[in-house]
Amino acid sequence: MNGGTQCGRAGGPLGVTLTLCLVQMLALSGSLTFQTLIPQFVEAWGLSNTEAGWIASVTYVAYAGFAPILVAMTDRIDARRIVAASLALSVLAAFGFALFAEGFWSALVWRLLSGIGVAGSYMPGLKALTDRVEGARQGRYQSFYTATFSLGSGLSMLQAGIFADLFGLNGAFLASGLVALLGLPLVWFGIAARNPPAQTIRQPHLRSFAEVLRHRPTLPFIVAYAGHSWELFAFRTWLVAFLTALPAMSLSTGAIATIATVMVMAGLPASILGNEIATRLGRRFTLAAMMTASAATALLLAFTSGGPLPLVLALTSLYAVLVMSDSAAITVGTIASAPVERRGATIAVQTLMASLMAMIAPLACGWSLDLFGGESRWGWGIALAIMGGGALFGALGVARVGGRREKA
Repeated sequence: MNGGTQCGRAGGPLGVTLTLCLVQMLALSGSLTFQTLIPQFVEAWGLSNTEAGWIASVTYVAYAGFAPILVAMTDRIDARRIVAASLALSVLAAFGFALFAEGFWSALVWRLLSGIGVAGSYMPGLKALTDRVEGARQGRYQSFYTATFSLGSGLSMLQAGIFADLFGLNGAFLASGLVALLGLPLVWFGIAARNPPAQTIRQPHLRSFAEVLRHRPTLPFIVAYAGHSWELFAFRTWLVAFLTALPAMSLSTGAIATIATVMVMAGLPASILGNEIATRLGRRFTLAAMMTASAATALLLAFTSGGPLPLVLALTSLYAVLVMSDSAAITVGTIASAPVERRGATIAVQTLMASLMAMIAPLACGWSLDLFGGESRWGWGIALAIMGGGALFGALGVARVGGRREKA
């Protein structure tokens, strides 16, 4: 069936949204397993912080390379098929890491495959939702989906910490693969098939990308999302390691991962609320304000990272909220400002820019920790300032790029 709204087996727009949100949560089960266990892998394998940053970042390298291709393919192939295949790859990557990763190079291979799995499940999942749910509430449902990224990421951290304490590092990866496996029947049997509109099937890839870059109303959101991704992925990659390095934080891996999970999951309501505020006050103005606040909080945390533990935890929690407060508002703005026939290509371009930032940021933080000291207040202060720089870049981009502001 081409065109129109087809909600399919899940039963109405809300049912489709909830099903795809659950699929996304399951697909992300292994996304932060290594990142959560960086301190343990550094000790077990004798890694430097830069090497740990590479293993974390190779996931984003794969995302950068494959997400634009896979998302653009959703203008020609049912996104549901791409999500299902990517889930299967995520399962394989998790099991492969658990069974065969023995050091830096082998870990790179399996985390690369994991990144491809995430690339084919997150944004193609959003396209599957956009293709099946239309009308006045489409933006709200999209914000629910993007906000669920925080929930899935938080649960990935939580299960990694708990299962690592119970079954060791390999057990944590096996568990993440089993959880991702649950998403396969859900997306295949819970979401009805839907072919893309014929006019998008005939459109060449490169021409689509060029037209996206010439479409000025969309550019501010693409730039903002690049800055958001720099900050978000650097923060989530190094959050558990940062908490572990705090002098007064003498807790188990599972306990620290639980604290990090609560912080990350606070981003879910923050993302939804941020989109609601942006809808009422103006999207670009709200985004510039939220991203500026996030950058300021990162700098404040950088200066106080060696202070009293309650203060540091409170500021880190606030920062976790602000990091995600702009996510849904940016994505909804991107889709709303893009022509219908180029939505897949638009998401692909945005994903490419974001992935490049997500790839570089964790590496930059790891390099700074090796240079200035991974156990020192100064080293973590520099790393936090690097994270906040992404938000500042996004704030300037959404305020200055693309001409006059428009309420999307």
